[in-house]
Amino acid sequence: MADKQTITEILGKMGWAFDNNKLDYYETVYADDARFTVSMFGMGQVADYQSKATIMDLYTTTKTAQNDHRRHVITNIFFTEDTATTATVVSYMTLFLKGAEGMKLLSTGEYTDKFALIGGAWKLVHRDLMLDAAY
Repeated sequence: MADKQTITEILGKMGWAFDNNKLDYYETVYADDARFTVSMFGMGQVADYQSKATIMDLYTTTKTAQNDHRRHVITNIFFTEDTATTATVVSYMTLFLKGAEGMKLLSTGEYTDKFALIGGAWKLVHRDLMLDAAY
């Protein structure tokens, strides 16, 4: 059985790490050969990043281009696969922008994350994000 508490904490901490510019955390979470796909509701897949290095470049470039403060809120977490060495987890993402006018909803989406136990640590091997709307 997968370590659900550890995996759930990884998901929450990933949102926190991006919002607080702690991108080095992602280096510890993704497997070297990880994949990150992005789909848009009604459009299908719009991006496919195929290595930890490419994924890290995406996060770094995206964070550098942002001059605002965002909050990624991860909820509705449940496991659809759960073995001693693998897990598939579904969760919702709600993205808020903190601005002078208060909080603004930017987008919502659904993550499907596949984890594997690699070298004694749970690593993200495939993250799929299906965004409900562009932002």
